[in-house]
Amino acid sequence: MINNVSDREIEELKKIGKYTKNNIKKLQKNYPIQYLIGYVNFYGLKIKVNRNTLIPRYETEYLVEKTIKYLKQYNFTNPKILDICTGTGAIGLTLKSELPNSEVTITDISRKALKVAKYNKSNLKLEVKIIKSDLFDKIKPEKYDLIISNPPYVMEDEMLPENVMFEPKLALFSGKKGIDHIEKMFINIKDYLNDKSIIALEINEKSETDLTKLIKKYFDKNYIYKFETDLANKIRYLFIFKNIE
Repeated sequence: MINNVSDREIEELKKIGKYTKNNIKKLQKNYPIQYLIGYVNFYGLKIKVNRNTLIPRYETEYLVEKTIKYLKQYNFTNPKILDICTGTGAIGLTLKSELPNSEVTITDISRKALKVAKYNKSNLKLEVKIIKSDLFDKIKPEKYDLIISNPPYVMEDEMLPENVMFEPKLALFSGKKGIDHIEKMFINIKDYLNDKSIIALEINEKSETDLTKLIKKYFDKNYIYKFETDLANKIRYLFIFKNIE
């Protein structure tokens, strides 16, 4: 170990020819090693990342795993999928990879993030549709079987680890309670859902009470919902089912 830089990180840099004094200094200042390496392994896929995108993490992998389980459990054989706030494209591209018969659209407000998503689409040779959109603003009135998102959900006064603060603020923060983006989604989301459909969201662990209030505000008795925990046993996911259970 060199001054808070682990042996593993050093080996990773050496492996890709980026073991330099400058990069070691960056790591000592908690700069994410994923940005130096330039990619992450996500659900078995090599996903490019840079400073314009969030770094996909295991919590989001688990969201994908849970979502695939529900799609199969409820017999969505050729699901039409919308991935909002896609960033690198990791969620939508993984779903397309795991469910080849699916029709996937990925969207983000950030042109720079979508440039990364387009690279990942091309590099992985996965056919998905890409749209630049602020939530539903540029999405045509189509119906989807699944709408999935890892939206910004950090509360504006929430303390984050130093390494996370290098990631784009646009993709992190969502108002005082960390629910602004989700509420904006909820306002229009029902117009984009098929009669039988699923909403799958990664959420702030502290937002269960506030999100429950939003669900009761925007959804009727045709919808049921459940909060689920991540591998650290923190509330991390919200699933809303329309005409399923």
